[in-house]
Amino acid sequence: MPWSKLPPNSTRLDRRLFAHIAAALIPLAALAFLLSYSDLERRSQEEHRRFLDYARLIGQSSAKAIARAEGYASALTSQDPQVLGDCRRVFSAMREDLIEATELAIFRGEVPVCSLGLGEDGQVVQRPLGTPGDAVSGPSAKTITISRTNEASGTRIDIGLRPQTLLIAPITATAATNIGFALVDKNSAVLASHVYEENDIGNFLQIVGETRADGADFSQSDRGWFVGSSVLPGTEYRVVTASRSSEHRLELWLTVMRALLPPLILLAVVFVVLRYGIQRFLLRYLSHIYSTFRQYGTGNTRARVGQLAGAAPEIDLLGVTFDMMADRIERRTHDTEAALAEQRRLSRELHHRIKNTLQMIISLVSMQRRDATGPREKAALRVTLERILAISAAYRVSYASTEGTNVALTALVHEVVEALRGPATLPQGRVRIQTNAGANAAEIDLDRAIPLAFILAELLPPRFDCLLPGEVLTIELAGADRIAMVISGASQINDTLDGNETGTPASLRSRLVHAYLHQLDATCGMEDATARLEIPLHPVPGPQASASMH
Repeated sequence: MPWSKLPPNSTRLDRRLFAHIAAALIPLAALAFLLSYSDLERRSQEEHRRFLDYARLIGQSSAKAIARAEGYASALTSQDPQVLGDCRRVFSAMREDLIEATELAIFRGEVPVCSLGLGEDGQVVQRPLGTPGDAVSGPSAKTITISRTNEASGTRIDIGLRPQTLLIAPITATAATNIGFALVDKNSAVLASHVYEENDIGNFLQIVGETRADGADFSQSDRGWFVGSSVLPGTEYRVVTASRSSEHRLELWLTVMRALLPPLILLAVVFVVLRYGIQRFLLRYLSHIYSTFRQYGTGNTRARVGQLAGAAPEIDLLGVTFDMMADRIERRTHDTEAALAEQRRLSRELHHRIKNTLQMIISLVSMQRRDATGPREKAALRVTLERILAISAAYRVSYASTEGTNVALTALVHEVVEALRGPATLPQGRVRIQTNAGANAAEIDLDRAIPLAFILAELLPPRFDCLLPGEVLTIELAGADRIAMVISGASQINDTLDGNETGTPASLRSRLVHAYLHQLDATCGMEDATARLEIPLHPVPGPQASASMH
């Protein structure tokens, strides 16, 4: 990360830290809300199932009571008629075994023998002879009549069960709930009911009266009541349970608040702790270290953290470690710069000595050439001088402005041509060098620059010697990765290249040119009256390049 893109001060860094902590707490709050909401949905579904369970519980309890009453009535029909004559004793015995029973009527054929029941005060009273419960009015006094007849003796026993007593067991088991219970017949008439809130009695009875016998087991009314219904097995009666849903809506909001309140409180506490606690004991030291890092990264290599008074040992150790690292980097940088400066000094001294040595050799050869008397001796010394001048020119251009790795091709050709004009006593205007944009930007490494200078030293002097009065030699450089050098007047160059085709042994000049061309993987051919020399600027991998290295 670039230093310019880092936060400019510690205040912005603190704000980003607070934002990261808040961003970490928000998902926690969302997760808590989702868990609470899912728990609410789960408990709501459980309550729906509980509605039906309550209805089934009442149905099972009522079915058991009815089954016991039927069994007891069947047992009485088989008793001796004289035993059944004492109605009060039979009724008392029945009450001990069947507490849900409140009415008893005994018939002999179609003639009623007796009819007893419980009064309002709980005392046994004589009923008018007829159907049990007919003498008592009101929905709460209606009874469920269980009748059994013995065909052999003609005895019929009618036992009346008060509906309210069928709800006693489930009401006791669910005393802590807000669910209302009702027992209704096939016409949706309420036989018995129980509601914990007296204010809900009217609405509850209205909701129960609106339920259909063929309706769904569980539903929600338009008034916001949850209603469950279950049929008593083997009867035409149904048990209805209902509860208001307003408390569920309130519970939803309470659940949301309970889910969001702890993360919000935690977020506030974290902000306070960060602002007044961590800022004092941690962040101010980290901000100082961070500021030092920024200064060091922007170029101030003398920036140091220094002593952190009052900081924790771990933070102080961080500052000391950075200072030690910066000191070590500074020492290594100083040593490296000193070694590099010494290397440059030695390299410059070596280059200077090489150039002086070459210049001394050139001077000695030039003096020997001037003192020579024979033409063959002068020609041999001239060739030697030209080759040394080519080496010196390439070396001089190579180390003029660089570290001796790459050479500008145009400058190399200019320097070699200028060096070769001296021994040929050729005026400056007689040689013209033309280049294009690609050739001007081309560079060649030193290992290939010296062989190229040797090639020019072998090809150009014979061409210089054959220039006619007023004739100008043109050298054109073109290309980028592969330079094409076109030299006008190709006859002398052709003689140099093809001197071995006359049957005589090849000259040293010809052998040197072919060796250097092979070393550079270059080609030299004739095109009309010009010679075309093509040279790759970089070595070509392959067998030829490998052979040229050897």
